[in-house]
Amino acid sequence: MNIMYLIISTILIIAGLVGIFVPVLPGTWLVFGAIIFYAWGTGFQVFGVGYMIVFTLLALAAWGIDYAASFLTAKKYGASKQGIIASIVLGLIGLVVFSIPGLIIGQLAGIILGELYFGKEMKNAVKSGVAVFIGYLLGNVVKVFICSIMVIIFYYRALTF
Repeated sequence: MNIMYLIISTILIIAGLVGIFVPVLPGTWLVFGAIIFYAWGTGFQVFGVGYMIVFTLLALAAWGIDYAASFLTAKKYGASKQGIIASIVLGLIGLVVFSIPGLIIGQLAGIILGELYFGKEMKNAVKSGVAVFIGYLLGNVVKVFICSIMVIIFYYRALTF
């Protein structure tokens, strides 16, 4: 019976790891949800309260650092709300059409075009675009690192318990 929970959790973890790079999927929270699902399915025998507290703190840290990195770099370099929305929209279109490279290029083009459309000069629009892109990369590096820690702990404990 535990194998069923492990398989479903693995599918959710894979979706979560993909979600780190795809804005429409809550990456860290899918990884965290997979761990909770497995813990619940095994009666919290494999992952007790201590483990769940650690996983909760790791997920909150990943979310908070990612949000802070994106928000602070965007705010510092003057990105507008409209530019950020354009970045998300073109990033999703780029993802659908060209996969991960399309996502990255689409987000960068989206912020620049959005800023230009709403009245910024090219220099400032590019500055905002680069800042949002750097924030996105920093946030993703942190999420990959923290989610990797979560996944390693999860599989080590689930497969050795």
